[in-house]
Amino acid sequence: MSAPNKIEILERALERQKKARKEAEQILEEKSLALYKTSQELQKVNEKLENLLDEKTVQLRGIFKNINDAYIVMDIDGSVLKMNDNAIELFGYNHQNEMINIINLVYREDLAYAMNSFSELIEKGYFSNYTARVVAKNKEIKWVNINASVVYDKKNKPIAAQGIVRDITIQREKRLILDMINNILKAILGKENLFEIAWQISSNIAEYLGTNDCVIYLVKDKTKYLEQIAAYKKRISQENQVLNKVLIPFGKGIVGSVAQTGISEIISDTSKDDRYILDGETRLSEIAVPIINDGKVIGVIDAEHRNDNYFVKEQLHTIESIANLVSLKLQSAINLRERKKVENRNTQLLKKLAKSNEELEEYAYIVSHDLKSPLRSISALNSWIQADNEGKFDEFSLQNFRDIDATLQTMEDLISNILKYSSINTKDEINEDVDLHKLVEDLKTVLFVPKHISIHILNKLPVFKGDKTKFQQLFQNLISNAVKFIDKEKGFVNINVTEDASYYTFSIEDNGIGIDKKHFDKVFKIFQSLNISKDSSGIGLSIVKKIVDIYNGEIWLTSEINKGTTFYFTLRK
Repeated sequence: MSAPNKIEILERALERQKKARKEAEQILEEKSLALYKTSQELQKVNEKLENLLDEKTVQLRGIFKNINDAYIVMDIDGSVLKMNDNAIELFGYNHQNEMINIINLVYREDLAYAMNSFSELIEKGYFSNYTARVVAKNKEIKWVNINASVVYDKKNKPIAAQGIVRDITIQREKRLILDMINNILKAILGKENLFEIAWQISSNIAEYLGTNDCVIYLVKDKTKYLEQIAAYKKRISQENQVLNKVLIPFGKGIVGSVAQTGISEIISDTSKDDRYILDGETRLSEIAVPIINDGKVIGVIDAEHRNDNYFVKEQLHTIESIANLVSLKLQSAINLRERKKVENRNTQLLKKLAKSNEELEEYAYIVSHDLKSPLRSISALNSWIQADNEGKFDEFSLQNFRDIDATLQTMEDLISNILKYSSINTKDEINEDVDLHKLVEDLKTVLFVPKHISIHILNKLPVFKGDKTKFQQLFQNLISNAVKFIDKEKGFVNINVTEDASYYTFSIEDNGIGIDKKHFDKVFKIFQSLNISKDSSGIGLSIVKKIVDIYNGEIWLTSEINKGTTFYFTLRK
């Protein structure tokens, strides 16, 4: 190829390169412009995002700082990461100065409940209206309402939790107080029984305080003791009376001191108070409030809790208000109780008086007619014999006449003494311990008991308080009566006793002639002898009945003709 042709080819190639470069530069220029425009738009968007982020951050900071409730952020292990000012004020802790775990804020009795709720939070991702007790740094117990939610990372893994905590202590306290007062007033409305009224007060206060211990004490004016009349969660009878009740001397213990001073007390740690009286398990907190009526302390409301620093002044003021509200009702119940006691006592006295008058009339008739008239006839005959035979008797005979007169006078005096005894219808002042087992053993050696009759004491007889002479008359008459009417070749008298909560029941059984049922009502009436034997005066069983009545007991019998009789009687403990 010639040289001009080569140059021409090179020139065309160079022209193509220039053209291609120019096209490339034009494309690059267009792309650069587009990139620049995009960059400018991105910058504007970034500025907007940054402004928006700053705005939201400021808003969140404002919300976090100015929220009316406590706000807490914690990690998944319960360690507090962040608290707002209200949270610091509520709990008394500052996360910036001290390590705090949420477990330390939970009231110990609610710990299991709190752990279950926390597990529910992690599982569901949130919970609302969770109510529990928390303990502040100063050991103050507060009720709170919590709404909480879980914070997740990009992989949807829980990494923290946040919660809004609202202090509802005051609201809850007010609601509980109103509910309690309404419940107490409704419960005691129309009731008159002292123990039932006190039990309703005790149970409602115990529920309000959140303790299983609340006792109502009554001041006993005569003895100056405080007696438990109601105790929540303690053993009570069907009539709501306390079993194994505690008596506290006036002025002794915390309760006795409050009764004496009339001033309420809160004891934060009973282990440091030497007045504390242990009743069951040791409890470290105690609250005692007097019940005052007409300026006089009539009782004390007392509650205890096993933890120290449990009770607060607000609770004290509440119970004082309740004490004021119920004092008049309790005093009315006390007055009614005393009035019923007097009425019952008067009723018993009237019954005894009527019975005594009836027996006195019987005695007066018998003494004046059946006993004294024959004695006076004998005395008259004795005088007539002496007058008709004046000067005929020697000194020895005359002395016999004088002895007859003296004997007649003695008998009349004896009858008068029996009449006096019949008017005695109450317990004597004597109130000594009498060993009834020994008394009956001694009687066995004193009484005349034929050889073919044996006397057995089947169970040991108790020691009983009372008049030994009366008990001796009681057993002597029953045993003698049994021995007297045994007609068998081999006779026996069995003496036994059984015991229940209020009475001893005694029995005296024989295998004698027996008594017909139609005479059961007659046997205890004075001088109503069912046997024509000269040895039967008809007074023995009436004396037995009177002695049993004196000790508020009862007497009755069972019998079968020709088989024997069993007398039963009770003596009140």
